[in-house]
Amino acid sequence: MPVRKKRFDPEGSSYDYESATAAGLGPDETGHWPSRVPSTGLLLKGRKHKTWRKTVEGEREAGYKIWKINGRYYSFPM
Repeated sequence: MPVRKKRFDPEGSSYDYESATAAGLGPDETGHWPSRVPSTGLLLKGRKHKTWRKTVEGEREAGYKIWKINGRYYSFPM
């Protein structure tokens, strides 16, 4: 019987490693993975992720606004 992958939940506490790696992203030298796919604005953390609040603050400070589109969160320049 094949193993089913757990689908990423944008409202949950996990990180979307599948979308990150598909976008060619990976961890930096400290092991930290990016919060957003730069080319699409897709946010890779669920809203209950322990550092979601830091992502929101960082996006706002960078002049970006977060939108929910088709069930996923995206961040675009204001």
